[in-house]
Amino acid sequence: MSDIADEMTIIQPDSIDYKGAGIVHASSFFLAGTEQGILKYDEAGHFMNRIGSIGQGPGEYNKYYTMAVNETDRIIYVYLMPTSELLSFSYEGTFLTKHSLQLPKDWAWKFYYMKDKFYFYYTVAASGELLPYTYAITDTIGNLLSSKQDESIHFAPGDYCLSFPSDHVGVFGDTMLVWNQYSDTIYRVSEKGEEAFAVWGKWDKRLTPVKVKVEKEEYHQSMIIYTIFETVHYYLCIWRPYVMNGQWNYCFYDKASGKLFNSEGIVDDLWGLPIVFPSNYYVMDGREYLECGYPTYKLLDAWLASDDPKIRKQAESIDEEGNNVRIRIRLKDKYNLVNH
Repeated sequence: MSDIADEMTIIQPDSIDYKGAGIVHASSFFLAGTEQGILKYDEAGHFMNRIGSIGQGPGEYNKYYTMAVNETDRIIYVYLMPTSELLSFSYEGTFLTKHSLQLPKDWAWKFYYMKDKFYFYYTVAASGELLPYTYAITDTIGNLLSSKQDESIHFAPGDYCLSFPSDHVGVFGDTMLVWNQYSDTIYRVSEKGEEAFAVWGKWDKRLTPVKVKVEKEEYHQSMIIYTIFETVHYYLCIWRPYVMNGQWNYCFYDKASGKLFNSEGIVDDLWGLPIVFPSNYYVMDGREYLECGYPTYKLLDAWLASDDPKIRKQAESIDEEGNNVRIRIRLKDKYNLVNH
């Protein structure tokens, strides 16, 4: 941990249970998408207000949604996956507008707002779909501007044992790294368009459509990618072997040296936690952070078992019956993995 980070903060959201929430960060707050609706918290984890509500009435949304934030105009957008509709709310939670989206298909699993455009990313799964869609771009009232189908992937008709979906996009500033489990190419997408960013090398552990067909079942020896994202100093790929008990590996590509470094999880040598697996990257107040959820009982067990009295004392600040915590890891401004 100390190789890449200089501070870790434990956030325990208060007031309302947000178990299993999808988190979206803005510069001064974060949104927690729950089955009870969207909850807004300040960065210290204090509940602020609800954004709309679950339901079927005007300005309400179903439980299949995702969120994006327009900080310039102080608007929170809610995309309804099954119906391809877009709701907008004020920061205070007041319903503003509703638009129908001209998307090529429903159920985009990732949704971002960037410079007056919406970016919708689809899961690429082994389903026999010909030319699967990877993303679509609309304006702020839902008009389709462009879309992309991956012509390099061919899922032949037939039965597939598992889908291994890819529904993560690495966002860095005003660009996004777009990829899926089956394509050899990683793309960089921005308001200027799309460009090939990297190509996977030849490796027999890469997942391919053929490997997941029922009669083949060759996926057992393959690698499963969780996410790929970019920070100021490195690219990070989180992956594991197919076997379900396999540890998530963190593969860092150091931009300065061009070298790769791999680790099974991130070992905490600063704050007395077991291995942590952060997968959410964002920028707050000009600093970069990695973040992950963590069960409260595991945190308390680790701290109370420590030989360090300072670490044991930290347990006093945690409500053992409260919400699961967020582990917020602040990345160093400057560091070089080559030296470690």
